[in-house]
Amino acid sequence: MLVKAECSCGNVRYCRSADLMMVYGGGVDPLTLKFDCSRCKPQIKITLLEVHPEHLPKRLMIHKPMKIDGKVHWHTERFRG
Repeated sequence: MLVKAECSCGNVRYCRSADLMMVYGGGVDPLTLKFDCSRCKPQIKITLLEVHPEHLPKRLMIHKPMKIDGKVHWHTERFRG
């Protein structure tokens, strides 16, 4: 499952829900996570997307969180399913 964070200025980020679960814990509701926009700092709209294995999006870049020394660092990678 993908989590889509969308800003009113058009800035969009996609994250895998499994990656977010590993960083923030399994009991956290993805709709309550705090995402912010580096462009305009508005209210962010969160959408959950179910991805079917036979219809994977092409050229979709996702943002993957990693915990390094207790801090969360984000890097981008190509979505592979």
